[in-house]
Amino acid sequence: EGGSGGDSEAVVEVSSKEAEAPKKEGEEWASESAGAGGAGGAQWIFCSGQWQDCLCGGTVRWGNRDKWKVIELKKGEKLQQVKCSIDKLGDPFPGDDGKHCQCEVTPGSVFYNSLNPGLLPTTNAKLATSCEKFRKGATEEGEEGRIQWESVAAFCDPNWGETEAGKDFTAGPRALSSEVLQGLMDTWVDHRFVDVHEKYFGKTGWLDRCFINYYAGPPNGKHAGMTQELVASVHAFSDAPVVVFHFGVLTPESWTKEKFPRLILLHAKPMPANAGRSFNFNKMRAMLLTKAQVGIQLDSDQFVAPGVDAMFKTTEREVTKEYPMPILPAHFLDRTPRDTGKYWARYCPKDNCKWQSQRWGHAHPTWTFWALPWLSRWLRGNLRDETLPAREGGSMSALRIVDVPEDEDLLNIGTWEDGGTKQWCKLDLPGPGDFSALLRSTGAVADGSRCNGGACGDITSDRRWHPQGVAKVFYTAHHAVDPAETRRYIKALSEKQQEGKLPPPILYKGNFYKDGDSLRAAHPEITCII
Repeated sequence: EGGSGGDSEAVVEVSSKEAEAPKKEGEEWASESAGAGGAGGAQWIFCSGQWQDCLCGGTVRWGNRDKWKVIELKKGEKLQQVKCSIDKLGDPFPGDDGKHCQCEVTPGSVFYNSLNPGLLPTTNAKLATSCEKFRKGATEEGEEGRIQWESVAAFCDPNWGETEAGKDFTAGPRALSSEVLQGLMDTWVDHRFVDVHEKYFGKTGWLDRCFINYYAGPPNGKHAGMTQELVASVHAFSDAPVVVFHFGVLTPESWTKEKFPRLILLHAKPMPANAGRSFNFNKMRAMLLTKAQVGIQLDSDQFVAPGVDAMFKTTEREVTKEYPMPILPAHFLDRTPRDTGKYWARYCPKDNCKWQSQRWGHAHPTWTFWALPWLSRWLRGNLRDETLPAREGGSMSALRIVDVPEDEDLLNIGTWEDGGTKQWCKLDLPGPGDFSALLRSTGAVADGSRCNGGACGDITSDRRWHPQGVAKVFYTAHHAVDPAETRRYIKALSEKQQEGKLPPPILYKGNFYKDGDSLRAAHPEITCII
């Protein structure tokens, strides 16, 4: 969901020769980010994971450890785009799940100087976050800084497992090394957006509120295009900044502070190719590193709509010191033990879901800084391969957190584990087409007006959590995978807003409501919150 690569494919010729191998797997960043071996001072850097596109200004190699296939840059070409998959390139290392592409780069070249600083052995880019900065912020940035350090200490302190806070959490055999965990805390400001970063972070080191996004993929790829339209929608319908975390190689040259004056573009290291973790765990990593008092997470295949800024105040109201965890919107599908996942045995023993505390949520959370320790605990648990012990007399079976495969699964089981009960109404509508109700309804601008065009129904009900259905909230659209279509929706929404003909943003039982208070007054039985 988060935008882990483009969809365009390149026709490539695969050489059978082996390239000089990087260091053996030891989880040092040098072995994944900058291996030795290029000619004339050139270096190998990580370019993309399996099934993703690698855009490279030189030779590409595909494989892992000491088994590689090489794709030479065609004569006369400056760049090549390679789909890094066994379907396109064959399988140089059968059975290995850490296969990836590396790009040969030459320090000082134009291509080298435009790369994500997190891929390079050294950089002069402005450091935005690091373990040292977080440690310093614990004493200089008030309560937020103290909570931030508490949240990242497990990543930053190699002896954390021996401390009072960490002694009860044993790392397993698939734990990432302390060196890698420390490196995951580093981010750099893109040189084009240093002034924007300073404008928003300069006084306190924290954002009052922001949207965040994470992505990777070539600058001419589909995910970069989707991310650009997401950023454009924020500039059209919000006053808040948007922080984009880039985990790829290059970003579009057209992204400038003049075009997007509230974009803060940060670069970060990708997960090591041999980590065996989903790209989408970078979502939780981005949330942890943003340094926002209030945040709204957005995937690249989303766009925002008029009224979305109301969610900042609502989030601040609901995610507190007393309820310190992110809140997810209800999913349009309610997953059950019939779906795959080793975790179901813990929360639904013998298909009795007595330890599941709410309906399956969609991985588009909002949060405040009070939720940072929660985010850290669950991300840490996965990356350190910790195990949840059996509970409730064995009714809740033990669970290795590394067996929770995706960000959405982890956000849900973490919520259930801690007895979370708050769930947003459907503020991330299943697709852009759902906005037809807002765009086609006529004369429905007053609070309580009747929906009279487009998709006016509710999100599907379930027997246990939302028996009366879930309200639609026209704050964001999901599955916005066609950038051109997204532009059309942004234009249509903007025009109708300027004409004063846009209905109120909440739709339930066929009527539009201006806010959550109005919705609850008309429907006190509503079970989702907004």
